[in-house]
Amino acid sequence: MKSINWTDEQFMEAISQGGVRRETALKEIYDDQDLKRKVISFVRNRNGNTEDGQDMFHEGIIVLDRNIREGKFRGESPLKGYLYSICRFLWMNQLRKNSHTVQGAEKVMVNEPDEETPEIAVITQERKDLLNQLLGNLGERCQQILELWKLSYSMEEIAGKLGFSSAGMARKAKYRCHLSLVELVQQHANHLM
Repeated sequence: MKSINWTDEQFMEAISQGGVRRETALKEIYDDQDLKRKVISFVRNRNGNTEDGQDMFHEGIIVLDRNIREGKFRGESPLKGYLYSICRFLWMNQLRKNSHTVQGAEKVMVNEPDEETPEIAVITQERKDLLNQLLGNLGERCQQILELWKLSYSMEEIAGKLGFSSAGMARKAKYRCHLSLVELVQQHANHLM
């Protein structure tokens, strides 16, 4: 199915149903370039950059997915408008948190430029690369578990998808993978600062 053939009801039904249909529906939403551009533009016009906008779009889809599966979104408004509103809320909330942090630190920092400097961009990218490398050290199974968990899959869904005998077994595996990742991050903490 192409995204133009999907109605909001079909998106909601597929996401609620779970499994492959849910993944297909979420991918269709994620691939909506016009909506992604709108979110990125909103963020960039409010002290963010393109990467922040992409992060907000991704976070918004996670919230949308969870809200549909928990019955918090029932289709009273257009689904993509709802997603855009979520992304806007997430970004404005992020800005509020950042401003409180700056005020709480008694403005020790000198006024920083509005735009991200090349040095900050390089350091940020190096951190992301290191985190991705550490995730790669966990092994494919742990990567799959943590990725599904990050996307708000239930333990029952993770168990079914990855062949665990029960949700309890999937939960134990997620816990072990999470601990392993925390240990790796702690070992490399000086590189992430």
